Amino acid sequence: RIYWSDSMYDLLGYDRRDEFLSFGEVNELVHPADGDFFALADQLAETGSSSQVDHDFRIRTAAGDWIWLRARAELVVDPDDDTRHLIGIGIDITDQRRLAEESAAADVRLRDAVEAISEAFVLWDADNRLVLCNTKFQRLHDLDAQDAAPGMTYGEVMRAGRQPVVQNQLLREERPETGARTFEAELADGRWLQINERRTKDGGYVSVGTDITA
Repeated sequence: RIYWSDSMYDLLGYDRRDEFLSFGEVNELVHPADGDFFALADQLAETGSSSQVDHDFRIRTAAGDWIWLRARAELVVDPDDDTRHLIGIGIDITDQRRLAEESAAADVRLRDAVEAISEAFVLWDADNRLVLCNTKFQRLHDLDAQDAAPGMTYGEVMRAGRQPVVQNQLLREERPETGARTFEAELADGRWLQINERRTKDGGYVSVGTDITA
């Protein structure tokens, strides 16, 4: 049996009919993709493998909407009769989940945009660790995908790849006060690249290489 506080009923918009709910009644409200509450509680009570549970799930409100809850509960043994109870709280995390999904979608769009541009693109953070690069940057430095994983240091990435042989290099613009510079480089294969480097506000820097051979 499950006991819900008045605040839980208020959160979901339901009216209390009985003092206790069955697992079946609660499972009917829980999204089918988010697990079986009875199986979770039964396993915890039977095995005693863990004394705590932290579970995110969607539950249907009285209005028919789905909200995300985080249930945090602890297995407590009653010293009088040795019965076991799961006692915990349910926290509405709908806004957090929505923000996380929106952030993930924005990240995918950003990566798609960076991959779609014709230039070699790379972004390093303030600790000189790789944040993001596209396949054109990887080809320029002869890097496999695993050699250009986010979080790798500049030194690790450069050691894993092969630096293009530069025949000539012409500095076109440099602004030390902002950490910006533009230069042109002639590679051994005859291509010319224009490299634009700019510091980001958090102390990292972005570099974009454009093929200007034509």
